[in-house]
Amino acid sequence: MKWVELARLGWRDLGAAPLRAVIAAVGIAMGVAVIIVVVGLGLGAREVILREVVRELPLDVVEVLPRSVNLGLFELGAGDLLGGTRLDQKTVDRLAKLEGVAQVFPKLEVKLPLGARGGARLFGRNLYADLFMTGLPEELLAREIGPLPAAEPGVVPVVVSDQLLEIYNASVAPSLGMPRLSAAALSGFEFEIVIGRSLMLGDRGAARVGVERGRIVGVSRYAMRLGVTVPLPVAERLLGDYGVAQEERTYASVLLQAGSPADLPAIRAAVEAAGLTVDDTARRTSDILAAATALASLVGLLVLALAALNIAHSFFAQLAERRRELAILRAVGARQRDLVLLVEWQALLLGLAGGLGGIALAWLVAQGIDAAAAAWLPDFPFKPESYFLLPGWL
Repeated sequence: MKWVELARLGWRDLGAAPLRAVIAAVGIAMGVAVIIVVVGLGLGAREVILREVVRELPLDVVEVLPRSVNLGLFELGAGDLLGGTRLDQKTVDRLAKLEGVAQVFPKLEVKLPLGARGGARLFGRNLYADLFMTGLPEELLAREIGPLPAAEPGVVPVVVSDQLLEIYNASVAPSLGMPRLSAAALSGFEFEIVIGRSLMLGDRGAARVGVERGRIVGVSRYAMRLGVTVPLPVAERLLGDYGVAQEERTYASVLLQAGSPADLPAIRAAVEAAGLTVDDTARRTSDILAAATALASLVGLLVLALAALNIAHSFFAQLAERRRELAILRAVGARQRDLVLLVEWQALLLGLAGGLGGIALAWLVAQGIDAAAAAWLPDFPFKPESYFLLPGWL
């Protein structure tokens, strides 16, 4: 039997029982649509959470932390509690010499009571709030905001997190009736940094009280999420000028950039051997989201399996009804292979129709949910434009 005749005969046989064919195709479409919607929603949630909330580091960067001991309500550094490895300058120098490490970026926590005062130009009145601060190397901050301006006497260059800006615009500004801000609007904004006194800490940890002028110079993903970040030399100066004298300076964490992502396993092993730990928050979050998406996808697989059983039952019934017709085809010269190809051709047509219909249905559902969320859900931090991620392989 020629291929053209086989295709024409298969199409004609499907048209002989249109209701059965439509029901089979709809079953396939529903199963495919459920799988695509569920997996697309899981991939979209994972993308937003890792990119905007947890902030997954680049593939060639890891964050090294001191080991900690979890006591339930409190988490203490093992270096302070048990005499373990601390992130002092000697440790940072050793990390820089590890094989595969290209650059080292220590993060210094400015442990001083701080406050921020000002804002009349933007908000119409001066505001005051406690302030938290970290210090990072200038070369790391410059990756996103460009070269920092030249130092000015009495001016502290400040970098804020884009996450802090997002939280303010989505939650704080609407609640207090204040204007929303952009990174460009914040650039050059100045305020007073009150050093040595805060609402929460009082003057604890400060040797004296002072006021310096802070100037926002940019927005960076590396900046402290709920606070501000300054260049590392500035943070060291503030601690030296206003803080209580310490025997040695310790860092909150250290970012290690590998020469290649392939070097990361060896770097992780060396870090663990040195008595430190690597921050795996992003990886653990990714694993949890992947597991949740896989569990939800079982619903779609179940629907698809039910559709497959329905189609199989339909085909068996159809073949039983067509025994005489198929016998006549054999009698007039059709081979057994021709009959098998005829049935498979019909299954292929139903599968294509149902699969394409399922893709279209999933896209319409995703578009409808995004449109409904944009119209009905209020603004909230990190609200995505789309809740779905539908890559080509899916």
